[in-house]
Amino acid sequence: MRELGDGLLLVGDHAAVIQSKSRTDPTDNADRELSWLRKNVEKGLKQGSGTVRQLKLTSANMTNARGRTVPVDGKDYTWLTVVIVDHADPPRGFQPPPAPTEVPAIVLLRRDWEFLFDHLRSTRFVLAYLLRAARGGDIVELGGEPRRYHEYALADVAARLDPVDPAVAPLVDAKPTTMVSTARAPLEPVGREDRAAHILYRMIMEDVANTPIPDGREADRLLMLAALDGLPVGNRSELGRTLMQYMKAAAQHQGDGTLVHSRTVIPNPGEFDPLVFIVASELSDAANHALTFRMQVLHHDYSTAVGDWEHCTLGVMLTPTTVPGRLWNTSTTALWGDQGQPPEVIEELRTIIADSAI
Repeated sequence: MRELGDGLLLVGDHAAVIQSKSRTDPTDNADRELSWLRKNVEKGLKQGSGTVRQLKLTSANMTNARGRTVPVDGKDYTWLTVVIVDHADPPRGFQPPPAPTEVPAIVLLRRDWEFLFDHLRSTRFVLAYLLRAARGGDIVELGGEPRRYHEYALADVAARLDPVDPAVAPLVDAKPTTMVSTARAPLEPVGREDRAAHILYRMIMEDVANTPIPDGREADRLLMLAALDGLPVGNRSELGRTLMQYMKAAAQHQGDGTLVHSRTVIPNPGEFDPLVFIVASELSDAANHALTFRMQVLHHDYSTAVGDWEHCTLGVMLTPTTVPGRLWNTSTTALWGDQGQPPEVIEELRTIIADSAI
């Protein structure tokens, strides 16, 4: 029997092996504490590399924190080793050694690990930052992660904005569009400007995480959650405010038929996955068609434009609920790969959407 790390963090096609080293009885002797750090950090780095090697050789069924079984094939992921040191008062000046293998690695204090999650409020963006820092080559002493983070954040503020990729430019030029570019490492804590709007997005993700699905499909749920968590953290409050406005209008709708509002998010290739958000005044055939038709057209157009069908296009629909204790119902659907839709079918769906028949 071999323990495959203290924990695994899986987000889309990226993953981290978590190794935790806790100093239970620290002393006042700096040399002794430095010796403990060197020994345990090196051990954690080797254990992390060994876990990655083992998972690439033999896949394993793992149980996640919600008690669900997830198959993990190491060859499907880009890996990172994270060694978390839980030490109340580590001596100054300790610089972690480099990764012992080609697997990138980073060492940080538990309080710095918690700082990143509190600041970014996104598993995907925490992992992206850790990979960025591990590959950056700028080794900082243990306890210096907040300083490095803010150096990256300041660099992002000064960076030139990414232009719209020519491949997707025709998609965004064809409709009223707002162009947005946000920092990968935002300077301000995420969600500070509008906590309620940001929490709404988190609650949608929690609904997806708790939705019953058939056995054997847990890996699909994780891909859907990764797609949702791909939305840049700097854009989530604005999207949350927009969805809240849509929900208010839907709740007040008293006319015939189903009132539908939608928001489509089209990313540059390789950034994250295309997303469709629908708010409808009722859960009806018209509402379901509004979501599925837009999903089919977006998935076809985006995949054709970027020349790659191997990605997820995710749709989320919010509708009023009569369930006590809930604010709305969440419906989610996702498309992967070539759906085989003939061009004439896509054009028919496009016409229905343009005519506002749904």
